[in-house]
Amino acid sequence: MRVLSLLFLIAVVGALGYLGYQNSYSTQLTVWDRSFSVPIPLLVGAVYVLGMLTGGALVGALKRSWHRVTEPDRA
Repeated sequence: MRVLSLLFLIAVVGALGYLGYQNSYSTQLTVWDRSFSVPIPLLVGAVYVLGMLTGGALVGALKRSWHRVTEPDRA
């Protein structure tokens, strides 16, 4: 089963790599008063990683908050 999972992972990463290679256009990204030319696959990857980090932090904060609110009072 691990070999099948590894082959599937290699196929997905290969397909994404090929898709990124075929669509390696650049786009203009403007942040405040500066402008950058960024390849679209790099921009998509950076936004994905940033979303994973912020989403994971938000879920972790909500879980900790929920546990603090629902734990019984110690008297």
